Amino acid sequence: MLELIRPQQQTRRRALRTTTAQACGLYPAVGAPTGDPRGVIIGREMYSGKAFIYDPFVLYDPSARERLPSGHILILGKSGYGKSALEKCYVLRQLRFQDRAFAVLDAQGEDGVGEWDAIARTLGIKPIRLIYGGGDEDGAVRINPLDPRIPSEHQFKILCSMIEIIDGEMTAETRFALSVAHQVAVTAAASAGRVPVLSDVLNALTAPEPSDLGKKTVTAAELGRWGRPASLAMDELCSPTRDLAGLFDGPTTEGIDLDARLIVFDLTRLPREGMAMPLLMSVIGPWLRFGWIRPHDRIKRTLIVEEAWHILSHRPVARLFEEFVRYGRRLGLSFMAVIHHLSDVDVDESPEAMAILKLTATRVLYHLDKSDADATADYLQLPAWAREAIADGANVCAPGRAVWQVGGRISLVQHIRSNTEVRLTNTNSRMGESTAKRATGSEAPLIALHKGSAT
Repeated sequence: MLELIRPQQQTRRRALRTTTAQACGLYPAVGAPTGDPRGVIIGREMYSGKAFIYDPFVLYDPSARERLPSGHILILGKSGYGKSALEKCYVLRQLRFQDRAFAVLDAQGEDGVGEWDAIARTLGIKPIRLIYGGGDEDGAVRINPLDPRIPSEHQFKILCSMIEIIDGEMTAETRFALSVAHQVAVTAAASAGRVPVLSDVLNALTAPEPSDLGKKTVTAAELGRWGRPASLAMDELCSPTRDLAGLFDGPTTEGIDLDARLIVFDLTRLPREGMAMPLLMSVIGPWLRFGWIRPHDRIKRTLIVEEAWHILSHRPVARLFEEFVRYGRRLGLSFMAVIHHLSDVDVDESPEAMAILKLTATRVLYHLDKSDADATADYLQLPAWAREAIADGANVCAPGRAVWQVGGRISLVQHIRSNTEVRLTNTNSRMGESTAKRATGSEAPLIALHKGSAT
């Protein structure tokens, strides 16, 4: 028997030379190549286990492995699957960079404050709260659509949008009467040594002076008749007995620090239905564009809009934001829109909304119901596996997982949070058996955010 046992020798083979494309076929378990390693870690890719790193500004740079056409982001999905946690963690991690600044329109919350309240207070920031009767309640602010920081031609665009939100599309005659009233208001305020306000426009509409239209003189009576629809709409914004009083009529509240690296606008005291929210969106977009963004500095800025259907579903607002978003590359701006369903936006009725959606080069898709998943997959031209993934909220796209479409690359990503991030981003505390202690202003800031640190 011992003679039958012969010494064994290890078999040696030549090294196999092949291409990466062929190697993926020979070894199916090889993961997909990763994206650019620069940026912040979001989590891990589910199928490869590799770290998923993302930064829209890095990916827009020509040196990126796969360059994006824009830095704009669309996040959509049902409530409770991680949209808010993602955007908050993204901001906290990006603030580690010296050239990042954020403005957040916080439209959701609990216990009378916005969802970003805990993060803002932990970072030593006081949210900017907008409410009805903004000039009367402590801590409330007002934003003036005729703020001198906004160029005159853009002030007029804002006025047109606000009136169309309240009263519908304007006629050419009403638009002309409004333009005359706007110029009269600006001139009168300058003569008095103060900033113009909406009441000045209302006064000029209701007590007009004759004006030239080409070689024709339009009488005061004609201007009054043409401007009547605009006068009635403006009264909704200026009269102290109206619901919208205090939001826009008056100078912009002093003390708003537009140089801070994180600005949080708390909109939770405004009704989600009605005119207040779209009116605010029509004002705050251009106001941030000319007051917050400095075209010649090196700061990379991100505007995060929760409940973004208020922008995309109202054509006058979408018209203003389309121009804002379209110039994002020139302004160093990333626009992040957060919505629940693509069906919330009627893209057929608003070509501006469709243009904004098409300008987003990154789409983050959390779980959707089957019908919404199919409609979204058709619109975004997702592959079959991604269509099935976002419809499966119990397994593939369970809470915390999302399909990321970054340019031409599509990945299933698990968002990973630290214990501190879990505490700060929890938006379901009211549903639990015990309520976690809220962050207070006495806590040491996670990141030192000093006034003017974004410049």
